[in-house]
Amino acid sequence: MKCVTTGFLLAVLSFASMPVKAEPQKQVVGATEVVLVTDAELRFKARVDTGAKTSSIHAENIELDLSGDLQGQPISFDLVTKEGQSKRIETRVASVVSVRTAEQTERRYVVPLLIKWHGSTRTILVTLNDRSRMDYRLLLGRNWLQGHYVVDVDKNTE
Repeated sequence: MKCVTTGFLLAVLSFASMPVKAEPQKQVVGATEVVLVTDAELRFKARVDTGAKTSSIHAENIELDLSGDLQGQPISFDLVTKEGQSKRIETRVASVVSVRTAEQTERRYVVPLLIKWHGSTRTILVTLNDRSRMDYRLLLGRNWLQGHYVVDVDKNTE
């Protein structure tokens, strides 16, 4: 019995001393953050929303050819900050989604944008939306957060 116990103890100790692959440290973001949309060189005050699957940005003057399959079609639009700064963007439609709001179901175009925060730049998919009545023209959803950031709602960047 003593031999079995000693063997078990040695196995446990050797397992405990094995190197463990460390998870990369996630950065902490607040409920609001200022980010740079590098495609437009515009800074946006953004609301971080763990309840939103996909990020969304305010866009005006959306232009694209509506004939045929929209996926992959060229699209152009103006990104406009709350302060009124704007920039025309040209990219391609990644997909089209239907979003149910309180009033109706809306069709929204999904496009890739480069978002920079604290030295980290990543391409994420965002829906183009009329957020002119919203406090934040950019909403960062789980597709921006996942695998990279955790949210501390007590931390805000205003």
